[in-house]
Amino acid sequence: QAVAAAASAAPVPSTPPLSGANSAPPPSLSTPPTNNSASPKKQTIPPIPKTKSEDPPESPPVSNIKSSASSNNISSKSIISSPNNSTTTPASSSVSTSTSTSISISTTPPNAKAKAATTPSPQTIPFRFIRATKGDMKAARSRWNDTLAWRKDLGMDTILSCPHPKIHIIKQNYPHYFHLRGKKNECCYYEKPPKMNLTELKKDKVNLDELLRHYALCCEFMWTEIEPTEEGKSIYVIDLDGIGIRDFAGEVVDFVKRASSFTGAHYPERSGSIYIINVPSWFSVIWNVVKPMVDDVTKKKITIMRYGKEAITKALMEKIDIENIPPEYGGKSMPLGESPEELKFMEHFAKLNNGN
Repeated sequence: QAVAAAASAAPVPSTPPLSGANSAPPPSLSTPPTNNSASPKKQTIPPIPKTKSEDPPESPPVSNIKSSASSNNISSKSIISSPNNSTTTPASSSVSTSTSTSISISTTPPNAKAKAATTPSPQTIPFRFIRATKGDMKAARSRWNDTLAWRKDLGMDTILSCPHPKIHIIKQNYPHYFHLRGKKNECCYYEKPPKMNLTELKKDKVNLDELLRHYALCCEFMWTEIEPTEEGKSIYVIDLDGIGIRDFAGEVVDFVKRASSFTGAHYPERSGSIYIINVPSWFSVIWNVVKPMVDDVTKKKITIMRYGKEAITKALMEKIDIENIPPEYGGKSMPLGESPEELKFMEHFAKLNNGN
């Protein structure tokens, strides 16, 4: 997102280069533990019957949600959502209600096609959306509705079931990889935007919209096939080796900006740590312009590293075991493109492309 926002930044005077590999402008992220336990199945709690003399009780107002959640020890694993109001209650705690409205409990990730046969429920707001809006239920509902509309327009509920005949062309000209896990079981994803060859992609009639659809497909695969739990987080490594200052006004950064926009809007609370590595000395100029536009939560997740393999390896080792870091960055795992996750991704679409 920091790289993307720079596309619209105004030119600024040159400033002194970064002093070294460890002089990252923002602080490193301390990622919260990830809970990958299996989510409970959907349940339905029947309404509490009322006597003839009772009037139908009113649903609690939104302003009472915070205290209600607190008294029930609300868990970010799941939420309870009523079709007629916005209140949420954790599935893991005992539920006490005085309303006559049926309440459904859903802990299944909305995009977990392999885990659930149903499409995302409009009534059930994933807890990530509530957390992203800091408990503002109205905002969470609005954001979830926007996501449902986006998913419908792009066909996200079936995107992993459709053939992808251009996958090899895109992979050859746009280096991006799923690669093992972090110390807290985060999905690791590596990307090299400066190595994207848009000229070759255009020759094969891959336009920017198709590239963005592919990126959405990658997000869906990660949060459906690799890590389907609601608590799943990612470690995102952006390698800027070879980037030029002119690239910040080109199509590559336009792609990054548009991709960051929909991932931030429709996959909230998924980012654990972000490493921007191999940045040129003049990147400090760009960062100083972009930094005020980045929210404080995101800034705490970002670590920026200059050139220097040893320093980059050391930084990555704070979040990833050396055995899981690719050798391109000083680790001891298999090279990028050969991880089990990456092979699974390619095999998945090879079968679909072959009609299986």
